[in-house]
Amino acid sequence: MKLEFYQAEIGQAPQELHQTIPNHLRQRGAIIRSVNWLGDAVMTLPAIYKIKQSLPPNAPFIILCKKNLASFWQSFDWVTQVIAIDHKHVKRRETELIRKAKPGFAVIFPNSFGSAMDLFLKGIPLRIGRGGRARSLMLNRRLPGFYRSPGEDTNHQLKEYLELAYISGGQGWNDHFEPAKPQINSEKLAELGYQAEANTWLNIAPGAAFGPAKQWPVSHYAEIANWWIAQGGKVAILGAPGEETVGKEVHDLSPQAINLVGKTSIPELMHILSGSKFCVVNDSGAMHLAASVRAQGVAIFGSTDPFATGPLGGRWKIVWTKPECSPCLKKICPLTENQYHCLSSASPEMIINELQSLD
Repeated sequence: MKLEFYQAEIGQAPQELHQTIPNHLRQRGAIIRSVNWLGDAVMTLPAIYKIKQSLPPNAPFIILCKKNLASFWQSFDWVTQVIAIDHKHVKRRETELIRKAKPGFAVIFPNSFGSAMDLFLKGIPLRIGRGGRARSLMLNRRLPGFYRSPGEDTNHQLKEYLELAYISGGQGWNDHFEPAKPQINSEKLAELGYQAEANTWLNIAPGAAFGPAKQWPVSHYAEIANWWIAQGGKVAILGAPGEETVGKEVHDLSPQAINLVGKTSIPELMHILSGSKFCVVNDSGAMHLAASVRAQGVAIFGSTDPFATGPLGGRWKIVWTKPECSPCLKKICPLTENQYHCLSSASPEMIINELQSLD
């Protein structure tokens, strides 16, 4: 299955959900409890930006997030302050910062009990999120819990986040947000072998934090890299810390590419992706990050569903062969025969054809 120039379907704005925030609380600003994974954080951007737009110009807008996402949120100049969580949950240091900021309301994007607890009893008058998971008593404005069923998605996951923005005073029902302005170290990137050159770089991201059921075969990535290099282009292998093994495996098969896996910060990764001619990526944080900086390319899906988690932004072709068992939303393929067929059945030739159609 191929989706010609993927466009996210987010349905119609449910006007009955829209609520306002009392003006005296809007004046005090908002604190947002961010989701914990990079790809999910990117998908929340349009909704979080709409909450920001609903505030008076000088009202504080604070992001509370896991430490590994702090540099991501600091890349957006419409964010006033980032409070990084050093441990699993909010401790004394973060509590003091929250109490000092005195936000008028909080919007909690993750669905976990702990994320609601992070902003409970912190002196915040209005706490907004989804119910369920024994957390309803910690919220005083809420939507029903959100649960996915494999193969039944008819709208992008962004719809879930926009609904939260809607009951938090946000306006608009689209995927627009003001883009990042990442701070980068050009000298460091040059030492790693990367220098921006227009229409030159094919950036590939062979890893996926979710698990192997999202990872297109290493040999296929190497074949794509070698094809691009043979055309006179350059290839960068990208990925987060923890994905070094898969990066090395691709580099061993395509030694002329540069291997940057685990060597760049999130802002540096955003900068490199924004300079791509094309990207080839799994359904991963790198895919969502590339889309957020308006890159273009091919995204390969296997166990997951592009209708629910496809890229938001840029020009993208989706390759999803969609065997009977897909989407299963599992991290590890349960089949004993023809394992990961949903991924291996997408051939390098298919991806090359899609890239050529983008040019």
